[in-house]
Amino acid sequence: MSTKAELYKLLKANSGRFVSGQEIASRLELSRTAVWKAVRALEEEGFEIESARSQGYRLVSDAYSQLSLSCGLDIPVCFYDEIDSTNNEARRLLSQGREVPFVVAAARQTGGKGRRGRSFSSDEGGIYLSVVVPAGSSDSIETVTTRTAVALCRTIEGAGLKPAIKWVNDIYVDRRKAVGILCEGVVSMEDGRISEVVIGVGVNFDRAAFPPELENIASSLFPAGSAPVSRTDFACAEVRNILFSLTEENYADEYRRRCFILGQRISVIKPEGEREAVALDVDDRAHLIVRYDDGSVETLSSGEVSTKVLS
Repeated sequence: MSTKAELYKLLKANSGRFVSGQEIASRLELSRTAVWKAVRALEEEGFEIESARSQGYRLVSDAYSQLSLSCGLDIPVCFYDEIDSTNNEARRLLSQGREVPFVVAAARQTGGKGRRGRSFSSDEGGIYLSVVVPAGSSDSIETVTTRTAVALCRTIEGAGLKPAIKWVNDIYVDRRKAVGILCEGVVSMEDGRISEVVIGVGVNFDRAAFPPELENIASSLFPAGSAPVSRTDFACAEVRNILFSLTEENYADEYRRRCFILGQRISVIKPEGEREAVALDVDDRAHLIVRYDDGSVETLSSGEVSTKVLS
């Protein structure tokens, strides 16, 4: 671990208080001059560190970076200031032989992807990352998306907000979409089976603005910039919650409780057109059970629904 990383971890572990230069030098086995140089190096990377004579150094704010994410997670991280898509980069890294699990994160995406080939607006102020795991990390490939939705709700609640899920993979806060999830399987050329899963998540963290076509649809978790947690802490909690959710036994009940369309009238959108229905339930495989107006019942394994009733 680099001196910068060791210093950051020490200051992070003591957030809220000053750590004397002498204590830092002793614990990291550095000279006082080396401590000063490491502090300056962190500041050059965007970390805000307060220094006070006779008190030492105090971490004021993180930089959202390779260093901060790597120090906060137990799996490797590849961080980019800008990239086309974290999911795309994850696939490229896999094709180059990168071992799983790992995380790809970016401050901005130029080609963010949503479901069904749609774009995902990915400007500054968001958290865009992909968690790459072996296909066997989850009890069922079929439920990775819904497990991830539960994980993101837990992360958002940890930051003091009340999220709700719109089947299958959108998360809403204050009646607007704040999180999108896109999970993609990577097929092995040897046996034609899914070998890895790329779990892509885009979070509108503290974005100040959206394109005109999204102004009434999308929202940030903290549009006023008053987040109670740093972007680094949120992203690390997000990854840890995702990894935990993949093998959790009783996640489905929590998904149902959070799914705001259950019991509501919805439109089921299919290539042949839309049909009005009532959303009845989500089964343990994350399929949506709906009842159409003619009384027939269908279980949807994928697709899209819409509703004007949000909670």
